[in-house]
Amino acid sequence: MHALARIVAPQTLKLEGYIKKQRVIVLIDSGSTQNFIDRRVVERLNCSPYPIKNFFVMIANGGSFNCGGICHNIKLTMGDYNLSSTMYAIPIGGVDMVLRVQWLKLIGTISLNLDELFIGFKENGQRYKLHGFADPPAQVISSHWMENLLRKGGNGIIQ
Repeated sequence: MHALARIVAPQTLKLEGYIKKQRVIVLIDSGSTQNFIDRRVVERLNCSPYPIKNFFVMIANGGSFNCGGICHNIKLTMGDYNLSSTMYAIPIGGVDMVLRVQWLKLIGTISLNLDELFIGFKENGQRYKLHGFADPPAQVISSHWMENLLRKGGNGIIQ
């Protein structure tokens, strides 16, 4: 069983990326154990994940679900940086992809500034600086609007 860190955490950074010229939101998460891609993105990109049996993903609240398959050789572009990686297809919500701590280990020494929202690193002699973005502030909505969003598959937090 592998664990997926909660999507909103202080050790995370969101970046814009592209797969097959389609925009994706990438979460860099030092608490995640694998690279993940949202099932809806897999469908949108017409990728065919290879089925895998008995691979369960544990989420932060202690629940778990069966992984929808594995996608090999996903080509992701973030700025002028290119990455080709294996991704596990799961329902994520909030972002399109999660890059794990193993990717961070592969690139070696990094500069991570969560206040200024960037990650810098050097790979194969070339320096990269990827700029992230902050989520818009939370918005209070009516219960009727929340019902409509949830019916359409949206995400929300009730406090």
